[in-house]
Amino acid sequence: MSAQSGVPARVTAVDIRREGDDALGIDWADGSASVIPLREIRLACGCAVCRDELTGAPLLDPATIPTDIRAYRIAPVGNYALTFDWSDSHSTGIYPWEMLRELAERTETQRP
Repeated sequence: MSAQSGVPARVTAVDIRREGDDALGIDWADGSASVIPLREIRLACGCAVCRDELTGAPLLDPATIPTDIRAYRIAPVGNYALTFDWSDSHSTGIYPWEMLRELAERTETQRP
């Protein structure tokens, strides 16, 4: 467990950083590090504009997200998530650490 009561170290971020213009680096309390492409983070948005509130089904068409999407601002949401201001003018999503860790693991296994 991490210093945050009851939160596993696996999903506790200790550092975040930009990795060039197109990725986010996260160091986790369990000693591992992840690099997640920003486009993958944007595609994973769970807000009501991007996902059906009742079913969770994606509403966002991936073809509408530019391959060179940028994050103009990355900010913490309490101790549990990040929020982004995206270059496509989207800014309503909240990205919990647990979701970011799962996304990191999924995208890292898909890399050649």
